[in-house]
Amino acid sequence: MATASQDTILAKLRTFAMFEGIAEEDLGILAGLLTYREFPKGSFIVTQNDRGSAMYFLLAGRVKISVASPEGKELALSYLEAPAHFGEMSVVDSEPRSADVIAITDIETLMLESSDLAEAIQMRPQIALTLISSLSRRVRSLIDRLQGMAFHDATHRVMRVVLNVATASYEARGVPVIEGLTHYEIATLAGTSRETASRVISNLCRDGVVATKGRRIVVDLFQLRDAIERA
Repeated sequence: MATASQDTILAKLRTFAMFEGIAEEDLGILAGLLTYREFPKGSFIVTQNDRGSAMYFLLAGRVKISVASPEGKELALSYLEAPAHFGEMSVVDSEPRSADVIAITDIETLMLESSDLAEAIQMRPQIALTLISSLSRRVRSLIDRLQGMAFHDATHRVMRVVLNVATASYEARGVPVIEGLTHYEIATLAGTSRETASRVISNLCRDGVVATKGRRIVVDLFQLRDAIERA
């Protein structure tokens, strides 16, 4: 398995908001607590109900967070792309993993063992605040999704998924684009069928709210927000 250079790791850590402003020397010490790991597409990085001993910082690629029923039916909860982190819940509360995390591309990660988390937080207290903020956002996202399922139709839910994914891309990369997600994957996030998701996206293209280029969907965030308010 390939190993990233120290300079590469430090440069990638700088892309995470929780590490902004930390002195280069301290960042180097922090990097020494992390283990670089690569996973091929299709790998289970985290498995539901397993005991968690580490959290992960996603340096490159995209992962799917999902849960499965005893019958094997899968429900996709969200997709994350670098820079992002996951797996912190079990590290913080020592409970079993709440979901699977699956690589949907080849990915690069940095792994932080639970035994090192306290040391990392002591070095950089902002890490604790960032983790709390992240957990809060995910709870709010889950509440929004439950409200959408209960109170909104499938068209509204698909548009909301497109908005959320494109907004996350804009915040991470400065471009409101959806890449690598199929209409089926968008549909699972919206709790509807692939045919419905495709129809909604086609209508948004017709209205000039989004533009498709191959498997890329470029989103006009302002127009899409207006469309959601009108829906």
